[in-house]
This record gives sequence, C-alpha cells and structure tokens, in this order.
Amino acid sequence: MRFTTILLSAVLAATAVAVPAPVSAAPTPAPARTAAAQDEPQPPVGSVTDFGVQATALTVLEGFFGADASGRPVVYSVQMGTPGVVSVVDPVTREHLRTAELAGSSGAWGITQADDGAVYAGSYPNGHVYRYDPASGAVTDLGAPVAGQTVLYGFQPGKDGKIYGGTYPGAHAFSYSPAEGFRDLGAMYEGEQYVIDVAVDPEREVLWAAVGTGGHLIRMDLRTGDKRDIWPEALRGDPSHPYDINLVGGKLFVKRSKLQGLVLDPDTGAVLADDFVIGSRGTTRVADGSYVYFTSGTELWRYDLTTDTPEPVPGPVTAGGPGVGWGFVDGRLYALIGNYAADALSYDPATGAAQRFKLPLPAQPIDINNVSAGQDGKIYTNLYINGNVTTLDPADGKVTDLGRVAQTDGWFWHDGKMYLGTYPYGAVLVYDPAQPFKTGTNPRELFRLIDDGQNRPQTFATTAERLYIGSTPDYGLWGGALTVYDYATGEHTVVPAPVADQGVISLLVRGGTLWGGTTINGGGGTTPKAKEAKLFTYDLATGTKTAEYTPVPGADSITSIVEGPDGMLWGLADGVLFVLDPGTAEVTRQVELPAAYSGVQDELHVNPDEHVYASLDGHLFRVDPLSKDVTALRDSGTYRTAQDEAGNLWFRSGVKTVNNAVQGGARLLRYTPPADACPGSDLSPRVVVKGIDSGVRNRYRSDGCTVEDLIGDEERSGKELVRHVAEVVARLAAARVVTAAEAAKILHAARTAAR
Repeated sequence: MRFTTILLSAVLAATAVAVPAPVSAAPTPAPARTAAAQDEPQPPVGSVTDFGVQATALTVLEGFFGADASGRPVVYSVQMGTPGVVSVVDPVTREHLRTAELAGSSGAWGITQADDGAVYAGSYPNGHVYRYDPASGAVTDLGAPVAGQTVLYGFQPGKDGKIYGGTYPGAHAFSYSPAEGFRDLGAMYEGEQYVIDVAVDPEREVLWAAVGTGGHLIRMDLRTGDKRDIWPEALRGDPSHPYDINLVGGKLFVKRSKLQGLVLDPDTGAVLADDFVIGSRGTTRVADGSYVYFTSGTELWRYDLTTDTPEPVPGPVTAGGPGVGWGFVDGRLYALIGNYAADALSYDPATGAAQRFKLPLPAQPIDINNVSAGQDGKIYTNLYINGNVTTLDPADGKVTDLGRVAQTDGWFWHDGKMYLGTYPYGAVLVYDPAQPFKTGTNPRELFRLIDDGQNRPQTFATTAERLYIGSTPDYGLWGGALTVYDYATGEHTVVPAPVADQGVISLLVRGGTLWGGTTINGGGGTTPKAKEAKLFTYDLATGTKTAEYTPVPGADSITSIVEGPDGMLWGLADGVLFVLDPGTAEVTRQVELPAAYSGVQDELHVNPDEHVYASLDGHLFRVDPLSKDVTALRDSGTYRTAQDEAGNLWFRSGVKTVNNAVQGGARLLRYTPPADACPGSDLSPRVVVKGIDSGVRNRYRSDGCTVEDLIGDEERSGKELVRHVAEVVARLAAARVVTAAEAAKILHAARTAAR
C-alpha cells in the first residue's frame, strides 16, 4: 500500500510536466513482437487436458496370402494404426496368430512375402520398408529405400529374396534384397508423383510401373534400364490412370483409378480386353487353370485367359465388397474383403461353393483426421481413411462410437445439424444428432461433386438461406469449386474454379459478401499452375464473383479467414497472419508466425477472450488483437483445431516425422484458455478518457482486462474520475503494464476530461 501511495504521488506530480500531443498509430504492415520480447508480464498460457484415444477401428489396406515358418497357410495383412501393424491370421482355421507393430508408421499400402520366406511391408508417412520374420516374429525397420519419399506402394516378390515397390512423391521404383540392400531404380516418369503399383516378371527381369496421375504404364528392362511407356495413347492424360496392376498368365491386368478394367499385352500395350469393372485391389496373382479372379461391384468375377473374356463366376457369388488380398489354399480361393469389417470369402472353383465369414483381425487406434465442436456440446472426431465417427461428452468424458461415414475433410454446423464434406467422392452429407445415427440414412447424402471434378469439400460458410462449400479438385485435375446449396429446395449449383487453377479452402460470409481463400495446389499428383494464392469476393445477392486480391504475395495457400475482434478480416497464408480492411481490401498488418505452413489444417479462431488463436505446423499461438503480439502456447502436437462455444480449443495429437509427415494423432486434447476477468473487452486502439485521447496504446493486463476496461470513465466524472484513474494507472505502472510516463499521459487526459 505504501509503494502504491508513493507511486501515485509520483504519477500525479508527473502531470505537471508538458505532455506531448497524442500520436496516431501508423497502420503500416510490420512484424509484431512476441510477448516474451516485451518488458511486460506474460499472460498465463492456459491448460491442456488429454482425453486419450477416441476410437479403435479396423482398416485393412492390403493382404498377402503366404505361409508361416512351418508352412502353415496364413494371410499377412497390413492395418492402419498408431502405429501401423502386420496381422497374421490363418484363413482356414480363422485363428489370429500374431500382431507385429511397424514402429514409426501409421500403416502400409504394400505387403508381400519373398521367396526366402521373409515378409516385407512398405509404410507411410515415413516411407520405410519393414521386414517381418515369420519364425521369430521380429520386425526390422530397414529404413527408406529412396530419400524424400513418404509412401511406399505395390510390393511384389522377385527371385533370390528380392522384392520390388514404388514410391510417392517422386514416382520412383526400387528393389531390396538381403544380399544387395536397396537399389533405387529411378523416377519412372519425370514430373509425376506416384508409382502406385508394380508388376514383375522375374524370369525375363522386366518391371512394370503404374504411374499416376498423368496416366503412364512404364515397362522397364531391369538388365539394361531401358524404359518405355506402353499405356495406350488414347488414354494418356485421362485422370483415370493405371492404379493396380498384375502380371498373370503372360497378360497385364490393369485396374484404372476410376475402376475401369483393362487387359494388355505386357510388351506392346495392345488392348486385349476392356469394358468391364475391377473393384478389388487388383486380381489374383496366379491363375487357377485358365482363370484369374477379381471382384466387380459386390460380386466375384473371373477372366478366361484362353478367350480373353471377363465374366461373373457361376452362381453368382456375392463377395460383399472389394477384394484386398487373394490366395489359394488347397485349390480353394480365399479373399480378404475390405477394408473395414474383417470380412473374408472362400470359393471352390470346382464346385462353385462359396462362404463368407469374418477373420479375427484386431482393431487398432487410428489417427484422427478431423475434429468438430458440435452445437450439441459434444466433440466429434473422424478417423483418417477409415471414416469412423465418435463423440466425446466433455461433461463426463464418455466416448460414443457412432459409426462409419467416410473420411471427412470438412464439417460445419448450422441450425443444430452437421454438414460433412467427405473424400473420395466429394460427397456432402447432413447429420441430425437429434435422430439415431444410421449409415446411409443419418447422415444423409445431399449430393456428390466427383462428377464436377471435385473430391474434397473442405470449407463451409452460411447465410440463413444457403450453404456455401469450397472444394479442391480430383487427382490429376486443377481448379476447385464453390458450391451453393439451397436449404429450402435442396438444390445445389456448382461454380467451377472461381479463381483459375486454384482450389477453394477457406470461406467467410461478412454482410452481403462471401470471401474465399484459395490454394495454388491442384488435385493429387499435379504440379501447381498458379503462382500465388488469392482472396476473392462473391456477391451473395447477384451470385457473381466481384474481385480478386493477393494479401500475401507468393503464398501458396490461404487456409483460414475470420472476422477479427476488431471487425477486420484476419487471414492465415503460409504462416503469415494478415489483417485486411474489408472496406478497402488494404492489408493493414502482417505478422510472420514462428512456424511453418502445414496445409489446410492451419486454422484461426476468434476466442471469447477477444484474442485470435492460430494453429499451424503443430504449434498453437495466441495473438493479441490490439498489439498483434504473439504468445507461443504449444510448440508441437496441435493439429486440426476446433473451438467450442466456451472458447476451449480441441485438437488431435501428432508427431512430425520425416518430410514433415505427421503420425501418432489418435489422441484428443483440449486447450483451455486462462480465465478472462473482463469478457467483451474494450478494444479501442488508444486509451481515451471521455473523448480525450491520451495517445497511449491500449493494451491487455495479464488477467484479460484492457486498460480501457479499467478506466471506467462511463461511470465516473469530475474529481471521482481523476481519483479513480490515478489509482488505476498507479497499479498498472507498478505492474509494468504501462510506464510512468504513459500513466502520466492517461491521468492528464482524465484531468482534462474532468474540467
């Protein structure tokens, strides 16, 4: 008390000196200081609560039918998980024998067994080859076959213990054997990103590589290295590119990415058969007499090698879904049916007898793909690829498994209902939480955008009458879309590529204008054509685009736009926070955040405590709406943030691995901001006392109150106002929120106002 009294006297004495006139703050772009760089107390950083793994589920990506060390028939299947695993199951007795973890991975797209008995799996997102020993059960991480690759595909066995595979994003093929180690066979087609499958003829030493998304099928002579493209000329450039390939009976079976089936001459590429559908992960790897088997739709089909004729097997036989692994045991065909229900099929070609059954594949914790804070107070999570949806009730911590929809890349709440944007068909669904969850009915599909060239609806905005959806294009394509859905009529209109060759990944309705943020990235497997991301405006009344702007020159993506606490438009572009005046479209401030751009999951949230929270690259930052100073709250493990009505931020865990890939994100966490002593703070740029501008920058105290909040000039006048302001500024100066000189300026303004 004595210190405050002495300081108050000093502040009062300071008012006798000349006080400079107030100075207007310049609205020029400038990087903000972090709170740690200021000679002011840092605000508390809040708290984090870990709610753990939300769901375990089954996602079988591929299976290989082989044998264990004793010769027992088994199926080796690779499953998504945190980490990914190889499961070993006897398909005949239906016993689960072993589960082996692929540490550091989230799953694997390729698995095979070499002729020496070793089993190999190719992982993502770290792009490693793992060797499983059937005798000991030991797993060895052999590392990356090609530097800089994140996903491995299409494992096939060769001779003498050798295996082959393909990579993303460099479109390489490679081989591995214990004797030679890794051998990089090089990029199969320059400028492409995917070698999504390979086929091998070990006797002739020839490899075929399915290259996406431009559409190439490369035949490579492994002895000479010579390569040539045998993909039919008429199909080159078609986005339905080669996807699964198998060399069986001297013929090359190709499933294209849109499920069209082809059979080609493996040397010339001549078409032997087409005009049929392959839904499975390729075909059987060997023929049964003259037949090769696959699934088409929900049925089992076969291809007659002698007549080049595809046909349903006699019966017909319902498989129940696509085959994701094939094998023969004692002349009987077995298939894993994928990917989510542990289904399997057996079929006797001699008698036509078939049986569908389950295999005891163990569910695994799987990375969360997206998080949503529901208007019903629950927190929704959706699993990567698997698409399973769960809810968490924060009040009691209860987790409820609702069921599967599809991988949800964007979701949005309006009038108590959730709208979901799903991959891979660009479907938009609506879910009513007041009704029971039932796959196919609730959520209910409203429409699909895949026929409009869109496969990822990612962002939403709304008016009372219409829902606006921004999306990115399908594989091999450029140009996103803006889709307008009318709630009353149920009709939708697609506006293709509102910005040429760019996807639409952020939306905001402000007044009569829709603001959109874009990304220069096209669909999977493409190289950008555009140079920098844009903001565009769309007139809601006329339904027309009105303007384009470049708020951050050279930025690849504008991942988030919000209306800031100051009424300005705040955006996030490649790790740069920008503030834009929506009336003039002038960027008034730019702040470089100390983290890297990490894609569409980078988010901004305007909190009830008036601060803007930014999540990117695993970091979480709080941005002061007055000073634009940045406080680092978390430096890792913060992805896919969603804000609930109370201002809590929910997010999934994750660890950044090689090539900035993130895995291990199966846990749901909550960040709770520090308590705000002054909700709805006065955010005037400078401290003004009854119309008298002190020239002092308004700022926050650590408890969430601004200096303007504390002045209280609306309730006081005259001597009472001066006395109150003197006490306030004395406390603020003692706490180093303001300097003594600034305290004197504020008190001088109060004395002037009191006259």
